[in-house]
Amino acid sequence: MTPDELRRDLRATIEDHHRDLAQLEQHVSEMADLALGMVADGTRALLQGDTELARSVTSRDAALDRYDLNIELETIRLVAVMQPEGPDLRTTEAILKIANCVDRIGRLGYDLSRHPAGSQDSADADVRELLRRMDERARAMVVQALEAFLAGDAPRAKEVFPMDEAVDELHRDAQKRLIELLRKGGPESDRRAFMLLGARHLERVADNACKIAEKAVYAITGERRSEYLPRRSAGLPGAPAATDPPTS
Repeated sequence: MTPDELRRDLRATIEDHHRDLAQLEQHVSEMADLALGMVADGTRALLQGDTELARSVTSRDAALDRYDLNIELETIRLVAVMQPEGPDLRTTEAILKIANCVDRIGRLGYDLSRHPAGSQDSADADVRELLRRMDERARAMVVQALEAFLAGDAPRAKEVFPMDEAVDELHRDAQKRLIELLRKGGPESDRRAFMLLGARHLERVADNACKIAEKAVYAITGERRSEYLPRRSAGLPGAPAATDPPTS
């Protein structure tokens, strides 16, 4: 084989690997659409007491599992064949970890749907609105984090971190109101307890959005500095030390 033929063969191989990476990213995007639909419908099922919608959400769990397994297998095969380095290696690692976060998000949607809250009570109206806003904001964070990753836009990924505080504030407000209502007791207590748990699930969706944003920043820039990991740099015992970005 001549040098020119070797170069052409190498270029073709690199192009094939990049197509495989792009296909993996597409599969993660499809998985995220499925997971976010589960969260949106799980929240509706919880707040509206819609048992049919709840069954629809739980029935999607098998498809979520298939995406998770297939992405894992595809990623392992790609690493074995491509043996990526530098940005390609970071992107491959990020895909695997982001898929894990997306799987958790879908399972939180599954959990949201497991206990439809039943008949509505006027005393719950403000709580329901808080949970609706949590759902919208948490899902918007996931969408932005994933779009930033796919577009290679680290600044947009970093914008996700401060958005988490708004969801946390809504969570605190919902907790406070629900605890007040639960202290009064009565036949509505079970439903309100499920709503309290649902608020926690939505808060965790937002946390996973931050994890996706972290992985996006690392894949794009190689940076793991503390200002991009606000929850890990709060001086908590056992928190990993900040590290400088790699020089290569």
